[in-house]
Amino acid sequence: MKSLIARLKTLAVDQPDTEAVVSNGYSINYAQLIKRIENVASEIQRIGFDRLAVYAGNDLDWLLIDLAAASLAIPVVPIPLFFSHEQREHLLVNSGVDGVYCGQGTIHLSGSALRSDLLAGSYRRLSPMTHSDPVSFSKVTYTSGSTGTPKGACLSGDTLLTIVSSLADALEPSQLGRHLCLLPFATLLENVAGIYLPLWMGRSLVIEDNERIGLLSNHAFDATLFCTAVARHAIESVILLPQMLKVLIEHGDIASLTSLKFIAVGGGKVPPELLEQALLMGLPVYEGYGLTECGSCVALNTPGALRIGSVGKPLCHAQVRIADTGEIHVTGAAMDGYLDANSATCEIATGDAGYIDGDGFLYITGRIKNTIISSFGRNISPEWVESVFLAEPEIQQIAVFGEADPYLSAVIYAPKEVSDDELKQVILRVNSKLPDYARAEVHHRTHRAFTALDGTLTANGKLYRGRIAEIFAQEINNAQQEVASC
Repeated sequence: MKSLIARLKTLAVDQPDTEAVVSNGYSINYAQLIKRIENVASEIQRIGFDRLAVYAGNDLDWLLIDLAAASLAIPVVPIPLFFSHEQREHLLVNSGVDGVYCGQGTIHLSGSALRSDLLAGSYRRLSPMTHSDPVSFSKVTYTSGSTGTPKGACLSGDTLLTIVSSLADALEPSQLGRHLCLLPFATLLENVAGIYLPLWMGRSLVIEDNERIGLLSNHAFDATLFCTAVARHAIESVILLPQMLKVLIEHGDIASLTSLKFIAVGGGKVPPELLEQALLMGLPVYEGYGLTECGSCVALNTPGALRIGSVGKPLCHAQVRIADTGEIHVTGAAMDGYLDANSATCEIATGDAGYIDGDGFLYITGRIKNTIISSFGRNISPEWVESVFLAEPEIQQIAVFGEADPYLSAVIYAPKEVSDDELKQVILRVNSKLPDYARAEVHHRTHRAFTALDGTLTANGKLYRGRIAEIFAQEINNAQQEVASC
């Protein structure tokens, strides 16, 4: 990461007055940015932090602390805001941090007390943190496993900047300007492609309070506020999750988005119909693919190489192969391993199934472990079925199940304006497009959206299927019995 700081210093000399960051009504140029980074680095050195966590919403201070720590080779551990009390406690102990930035200042732990505002009223004493052995990583990004216990993926600065450089090469022809930081900075994708990438390219980034740009919570996105923010700042690039794109298409003022040149969409499977609709509406959407263990970005569609249904061609740093099992394996930018685990590897088995076509475009067909085998012996990817349903505006979220059953079951979240009868008609219409073995013959409607807060979604909007199945087990079983009795 020190090479990023060196690049910022060069920009501060070569183009000192160029806008670097716009944040809540004021802007700073590259000369001011590097000065602020140096000031924060001096403060971190004065206090004596050895490993620093960040627990805050998107703001300029988050960026400054992250880059200042990078300049000192101090590892940073982002804490997702949606983590539960128990998950935060586990992260703090497991990561061995000796300091936490909480939005209003830093907290020095050093074996004494952890401020109660971080852990929602609890008071916890920590053993003194000592890290006698030098570390090779600059960032520890925690992802919740299927058990809900977060695992810390260790990423080196070299790995992160290899990805940044690769993305810069892919996007250079687009001549992008301002980037709107929409996703939380604790999300590695926004951290890498929303902070490091624009700054590496000498561009500027816009940081505003979430409620002003449309991200109201981990599960609520306001398309009107988003469109207003894009127009207000003449934004040219942004990263959206699939659900955000769906809401934008259905409720956004598309005419106000003329400044946008590049909308990256990732974090989950995007229905091809949704992408086609977006392109017909004039939205420059480009689906990509990645995962935390590979530093967030592996493949990306670009204006010069676009194929709807694929996640693009692998970026120049990534080597992708398809194993005999159909699983996607990636080398070229891998994590150092999980924290406190001796399992570093040069090749990442992604857990995703897919294939590469004759022109080099990568396709994701589902999760290897999610494959449903029906009682008739059919292998079914739930992601495929879900993507067909999600192309319908009446269906906001859906999780499909059916292991060892003769037919598929679904838990569906639809807006309250959609009546039960309307929803049934939509399901019948979608089922008619699917082969008989892939139809959702049983469904339960939930009036509560899947969210990261209740453990049914990841930060990137992916389904936690085990948790959903557990919550709705009785409802699905009741619906199955009703169908069986007919």
